[in-house]
Amino acid sequence: MIKTRRPSKASSLLFGALMAGPLAAQSPTPPAPPSIEVTGGGETKVTPDRALVYVGVQTKGRTAALAGADNAKLATAILDAVRAAGIAREQIGTMNYNVNPSYRYYPDGRKPELTGYDATNTVRVEVRNLELVGKVIDAALGAGANNISGISFFASQLDAAKREALGNATTNARLSADVIAKAAGGALGPLLSISSQMPDMPRPMDAPMVMSMRAKAADEPTPIAAPTEQTVTAIVIGRWQFIPGAPR
Repeated sequence: MIKTRRPSKASSLLFGALMAGPLAAQSPTPPAPPSIEVTGGGETKVTPDRALVYVGVQTKGRTAALAGADNAKLATAILDAVRAAGIAREQIGTMNYNVNPSYRYYPDGRKPELTGYDATNTVRVEVRNLELVGKVIDAALGAGANNISGISFFASQLDAAKREALGNATTNARLSADVIAKAAGGALGPLLSISSQMPDMPRPMDAPMVMSMRAKAADEPTPIAAPTEQTVTAIVIGRWQFIPGAPR
C-alpha cells in the first residue's frame, strides 16, 4: 500500500506567502494627493557704495621696447597719483597690458607699412568712497592717462538684501498658491517642497560720466552721476498640498 504524506502546516503557510507576494506587488499604488506648485518673485533695493574706474594709458614708439618704456613711465606716474588721491595699493590691479604693431594701410592695395608699436596698460581702481571718484579720474588724467574706459557702481554688502528678497519671494509664492486653492474650491495644505534662486544679482552699473581730456589748468573737477539704487531679485518655487472641498 502506498501511503501519501499530507502537507504540514508550515508548508501550507510558506506556500501561501509565496502566492501572496506577487499578488501584493501587483496591487495599485494609491495616487499622490493633489498639490499646487507656484513660482514667486521678490525684490529689494540696495544703494551702491563703491565704484570701479578703468584707467588706461596708450603710448606709441618706433620699436616695441620704446613704446613699452614710455608706457611704463606714464603708468608709474598714474599709479602714484591715484594712490595720492586716497586709494590703497590693494584696490588697484592691472586689467590689461599689450604691445601691438601699428600699420599704415593703403587704399590701392599696397602692402601695409609698419609705422611703429602701440603699448596699452589698463588698470582697475576700486574706489570705496564715492566722493573720491572724480578726484581719482582727475589725478589719473593729470598724470598722463589718456583713456578712461569705463566707470561702474556696485553695492559691497548684499547679504541682508538677498535675505529680504528671498522673504518677499516666499510670501508672494504662498499668497499665489492660496489664491489658486480657494479659486479651485479647496484650501492650501502643508508645504511639500520649496527651492530658491537668485537669478539676477546686481552687477556693477555703468553710470553717465562727463570727462574732459583737456589740460587740468582750470582745476575743474570731473562731474560724476552715481546711481541711487540697484535691485536685488529672488525667485522661490513652492509646492503645497491641495485639500479639495476644505473650508475657505
